[in-house]
Amino acid sequence: MKLNTFFLVSATAMTMVSGAANAADEALADAIWSGVVGGSVPSSNLIITGESGGDIQQGTLYVNQDGTFTSSNVVLEARDYNPETQEVGLRQPEATWTYVTSQVLVGNQVTQEAVLELTDNASSQTFTQGTSGQVTGGYLQLSVTNNTEITDVPVEGEAQVIVQMAASYVEAL
Repeated sequence: MKLNTFFLVSATAMTMVSGAANAADEALADAIWSGVVGGSVPSSNLIITGESGGDIQQGTLYVNQDGTFTSSNVVLEARDYNPETQEVGLRQPEATWTYVTSQVLVGNQVTQEAVLELTDNASSQTFTQGTSGQVTGGYLQLSVTNNTEITDVPVEGEAQVIVQMAASYVEAL
């Protein structure tokens, strides 16, 4: 038992010395986590939530060195809402969605060169900014894509896409 412990300690010490001697040969990378609290401003009869009426979850961007990117899905649901009781109801199947605005930041700088494509993967519809009612229903699976190289800001650090969506409907369920 003592021999095995001695061997383990000796092997660990040799590895630590070896690692220190070769420190200049190490490759480094940044792993970054960030979070954004999603929010929603309800109307008199509708609220936008995340999946199953929960919080709106943040998506993930998969950014290439040239600034092009794809993303994971972000789920949005349009749900009936009672402002007096603040009760969130069922999904509203008659809700119509509008892509209001978006902004792309790279390294905390706004880029004007990204050509954002916003797609609802649940219906396979691509949104046009400012066009109302392109998608109807209570559920969206949004993803974003940019296929245009970004050169107006350095492609480094964290990238973020912020999309503002609106949902509306006239009659309650």
